[in-house]
This record gives sequence, structure tokens and C-alpha cells, in this order.
Amino acid sequence: MILPELRSANTAGRVLEITTTTGCVVGCSYCPQDKFAVRQRKVSHASHLDLEDFKRCLARVPTSVDIGFAGYSEPWLNPDCTEMVEHAFAKGHGIRIFTTLVGMNGQDLQRLQALRLGVFVVHVFDDGTYMNSRLVGDKYRDLVRQLVDADIPLIRFVALGEPHPDIADIIPTEALIKARPVSSRGGSVDPKIVAPRQPVVGALTCVDARQYRNVLLPNGDVTLCSMDFERRHVLGNLLYEGYSALFEKPVFREIVDRMNGADGFLLCRMCEFADPNDRT
Repeated sequence: MILPELRSANTAGRVLEITTTTGCVVGCSYCPQDKFAVRQRKVSHASHLDLEDFKRCLARVPTSVDIGFAGYSEPWLNPDCTEMVEHAFAKGHGIRIFTTLVGMNGQDLQRLQALRLGVFVVHVFDDGTYMNSRLVGDKYRDLVRQLVDADIPLIRFVALGEPHPDIADIIPTEALIKARPVSSRGGSVDPKIVAPRQPVVGALTCVDARQYRNVLLPNGDVTLCSMDFERRHVLGNLLYEGYSALFEKPVFREIVDRMNGADGFLLCRMCEFADPNDRT
């Protein structure tokens, strides 16, 4: 259930993914964005991650932690996203980008080209089966052309479904990875689209060590990982505490205990990245 080409983009090490907005217009049916938005709006009215709040949070994060612009929504729906990337890069963090390009423009792309990006994955619009294909217009096509022609190493184009016909002729065949939705996001996705896995019983291991690939939300909260769309495991808040404190509190210790087999709710049990420890 795990796409090898995408897993290879997730090199070892700690990551903090940035969710720059609450709410997303891209409309991927295999993304439980509505569930995230409902849960998030109950605790915060912040629809966008404020640039100064981002800087405050980042100041608490060691430079050994990569910063990923992905999270639970399209990063460039926040107009300050490119400046956030530049700031994180200037502070010495490795940068990872996962984007549909919605909200990005040519100037953003030129600024990104000036940086050494560790990972740049473009989620290509499909033919409308799973995504809001009305967002594919002339400006979007022009941006895709610019990106194809840009000198960005390690760039990858991924289509979860058949690529949109207005884009398919732009992206070189050898650069496009085709796949189907591969994760139920811990059982949050409509089971008609991605069937949830059978829950793992007992001790388990996350094959990507996602307990250290956490997600910063627009109000400063940090959730366990990019599967936790429903805020089931909130580790803390980087506006008020340091990065290391997230892993010293009872919430994270309980997660570790439950991964080792202790009783209690654990989202990981429903996740495709969980590997039973007794697997033979």
C-alpha cells in the first residue's frame, strides 16, 4: 500500500511539516480535509499560519530538523508560503516541498529556484476523478511549463489517477509517476475510495518513523504526523514551548508505550505505515 517512489523522497531524519492554512480548495477526495477543518476550527479561528508566528515556532526547532511544506492542505494557499520557505532555508533547515502548485505563481517559482531544495514533489492534477479539475487553467498550465523547464534537481511529478489531459502533454513521460490513492489516512478517508486496513493489534513499528515527522498547524499546535487529520494526537504548541518538550510530555510517552503494545487509543493501528512487530 506504500508507493515506493514517494517513500524514497522521505529520507531518514526528523521533519516538521507545515500546514499553512485551515481549509483547501483543491478538493482531493482521498484527502479528509473537511475532517481536519472541522476539528481545527473548534480550537482556533486562525485560517492561515501567520508569518511571524511561523518564525517564532521555527526559532524553537533545531536546524537538524527538515522543514516540509505539505501538511494537511495546499501550502501555497497561504500567500506568505514562499517567504516561509526562504526563511527556513536561511536558518539552515533542509527543505521539502509537496505541492499541487495551486496558489503559486511564476515569481514564487523563480525564488524557489534560487534555493537548494532537498525534495520537490508536484502533485499533478488528475482528470477530475479525484480532484477539482476546474483549477486547471491557462495560468496553471504556464506554471507547469515553467517548472518543467526549471533547473530544480530531484523534482518529481506524481499523479494519483490519470493526469489531467491539459497537463499530460507538458510533463515528460519519464518524469511522471502514476499511482492510485495509497493511504486511508488512518481510516479518515471515505472507505469507498480507500478501504481502511485491519487494525494492528499489539506492538507495532512505523516503517517511516512518522512519530518524528510531525505537523505544525496554523495556531501553533503540533500533531503526531501527516496521517493525523483529525487531531487525535496533539503533542503541544510551538508558540509556547520548545521542540524537545513535545517529546517529553505524557502525550508522546503514551504514544510510544502504545506503539510498544500498551492499551489505549493509537491512530497508528489503522495506518498503512504501521508494521506489526510480530510479523513473519
